[in-house]
Amino acid sequence: CVYACEDVSVCATTHESVYETVWLPPHQPLLLQRLCSGYRLNLLVLGFNVLMLVAICVIGSQRAQLEEELRILKENFSHFSSGVLMELGVLLSDGGSQLTSLEAKLEKQQRDVKADHATLLLHLKHFPSDLRILTCQVAFFQSNGTDCCPVNWLEYEGSCYWFSRSGKTWEEAENFRGLEPSSPPVFQKFILQHTNPFDTWIGLTDSDGSWRWVDGTDYQQSYKNWAATQPDDWQGHEVGGGEDCAEVRANGRWNDNFCKQVQRWVCEMRRNVTG
Repeated sequence: CVYACEDVSVCATTHESVYETVWLPPHQPLLLQRLCSGYRLNLLVLGFNVLMLVAICVIGSQRAQLEEELRILKENFSHFSSGVLMELGVLLSDGGSQLTSLEAKLEKQQRDVKADHATLLLHLKHFPSDLRILTCQVAFFQSNGTDCCPVNWLEYEGSCYWFSRSGKTWEEAENFRGLEPSSPPVFQKFILQHTNPFDTWIGLTDSDGSWRWVDGTDYQQSYKNWAATQPDDWQGHEVGGGEDCAEVRANGRWNDNFCKQVQRWVCEMRRNVTG
């Protein structure tokens, strides 16, 4: 048995014969212990600082990488936005052009439909008269002649009338089909229904100095419907000359006018004359 004893005298007297004395070194100084403890603390702090430095480096590196990725994303988004805006502008431009073209086509179709509708109404309006004329023409060929009016002429009270849709001078109109000669008031009303609101030539002239009807009717004995102060043979036309040809105004009154004036006219012939 080995016993450790700090007090040498006690150990020598008390256990001298029994135990073998082992000498222990004296305790380490407190300063050394403190130094060891401070060294460990410094190592711990140093290790912590190293870890913090490594963490900061890692975070900094990741931040730089994230910033670079964010910059790339911003550039890509900017390019994408520019491209989208450009394509959108092109689409809007093309769409606007196509819309304008479609609107123009639609307006044209509407005008065409209105024109066709007006033409159809006109045909429907004249259909009974055209049918009657056609029936008369068929009867004419079957019976070798009948007292019906030619196609596009209107029959009224035993006479056939043709109303122009364009203008000519008085002489051109007379040479074309023969102007309407003298007519009683009842015929004047019928004529106005088909000429109003246009002024219309009639077959009356004083080119030789006195008024006469082109069909030979006696002017002095025939019906007259001159407007107030007419005929006046006005000489103020720019091309010179007076007023030697008669026209029917929209109000039904007669007026003498410059024969070179271009306006509509009416032709008349007896119903027993076919053409």
